[in-house]
Amino acid sequence: MIPELTIRRTAATMNRTLLFIIFIVVTSLLSAQYSQLQPGDTIKPGYPYVLPFMGKAAYEKGFDIPKPAGIMLNYFWASQDVVIPEISVGFQGAVEGGILENVPLTDISEIIRFEEVHAVANSVTFRPDVWIFPFLNVYGIIGKTFATTSVKLSSPVQMTTVAELEGFSYGVGTTGAFGLGKYFLVLDGNWVWTKMSNFEDPVQSGVFSQRIGRAFQIGKNPESNVAFWVGGMRLKMGNITQGTIVLNEVLPPETWERRDEIVEDYWIWYDNLGPLDPLRPVANRILNPIVENLEHANGDGTVEYRLLKEPQQEWNIIIGGQYQYNKSWQLRAEGGIIGNRKSFLLSLNYRFGF
Repeated sequence: MIPELTIRRTAATMNRTLLFIIFIVVTSLLSAQYSQLQPGDTIKPGYPYVLPFMGKAAYEKGFDIPKPAGIMLNYFWASQDVVIPEISVGFQGAVEGGILENVPLTDISEIIRFEEVHAVANSVTFRPDVWIFPFLNVYGIIGKTFATTSVKLSSPVQMTTVAELEGFSYGVGTTGAFGLGKYFLVLDGNWVWTKMSNFEDPVQSGVFSQRIGRAFQIGKNPESNVAFWVGGMRLKMGNITQGTIVLNEVLPPETWERRDEIVEDYWIWYDNLGPLDPLRPVANRILNPIVENLEHANGDGTVEYRLLKEPQQEWNIIIGGQYQYNKSWQLRAEGGIIGNRKSFLLSLNYRFGF
């Protein structure tokens, strides 16, 4: 939700330009609400709410500030490619008729080559917020996240793995913005931790965004408007992910059906390594035992992993719009476009005073 603080000018202040402050509150990765009066509109004297601090003074100077508290329901979808420069894996064997011993966590970054790593995330979040000052809004984030990661290997064998995870998300954020006349400039930052299944530690992500836009009053109702904006968003993820996952949860059925082909491709790759190739000791230690017993594996083996990962593209362009029915209800949509990372946000916001 992006609450917006907008300015109106009375007849006494029409002879000079007033700066106004707008604030956006983002949930999950973003959220918004806008409230704008146009020059020439009138407001009732007196500010009825306790918060924000200095709200009464801002109101008396001609600023029309939104109701101080809000709750928002958000749906967020994102799709992006991920780069994995380092990877370590281990294996706790569970085989039928095999002799596979447990393999400790071992760096195989020099062996594994990724053709593509693609992640898709969906989340439903609930976000309460409050205006502390007319120029400062703070909020919390709580919700559920579902993620699917598809990994295509190109070496030493060609295969695809898919991992489906879900988790609980929580976080905090703050927003600040500035404007002139009918236009607004918004800066926002939030920090979210997601405890995913099979991950040892929560995944931390930080989002920084900025927007510039304008709101337009609908008809003669000063509380009803539509707003449009364009901006940029930067996503920064926690680099290290570590955990465990069962083989049959990460390898699709077609992988087990291609066991003979995968084994043959691996041994062709291994036989082409020279006797002094530095990859041979690592392959001997961690990959050879797994491949030798792959035909006996029942899918219950547990893989331990540690990844160093980062988004292929941290920045993307965002465009959005919001319809404000009145100062209590707003509906917003925003999309991330241009480049590798795409996103979509749909938000419903309810605001109230106390």
